[in-house]
Amino acid sequence: MNSFFDVLKQGDKYLQNWPQQNVLNCLFADSKVAVYTRLSIKTTPIFVVLAIVLNIVLPTLFNWSVTATFILFLLGLPIQGLYWLGKRSQKLLPSQLLPWYMAIAKKLSGEQAGQTVMLHQPSYFDLALLLKKAFRLGGDKFLQNHELI
Repeated sequence: MNSFFDVLKQGDKYLQNWPQQNVLNCLFADSKVAVYTRLSIKTTPIFVVLAIVLNIVLPTLFNWSVTATFILFLLGLPIQGLYWLGKRSQKLLPSQLLPWYMAIAKKLSGEQAGQTVMLHQPSYFDLALLLKKAFRLGGDKFLQNHELI
């Protein structure tokens, strides 16, 4: 059983490896969660500082209990995204995605890829690594050029 922080670390690794391609937005929820998690990681510190400044400047309108609750809520947003991504990265690919995964692997590395896929069931993290490699080698239009979608 993985601890909470191990899941967050795995979610961060998955976030870093998931390709940022528009074509994947309609295929996987992971793309949208990754975009929103990246956005929340970038913007959360700004809103935390803004909440603290508003509390200091206007203490009658913003008391510390409301500010602390708001800050905890803001800090929870990127943590929730990383946790979801960490859990998702550990899931095995469903049987509907296996032929698609094998087709991409076959395009990238030839016939030997089908044998290695059958040795272990790939996870969503394996799919992220494969897609990252595919887009790096084949360009932004990799899936459309090879008619895999």
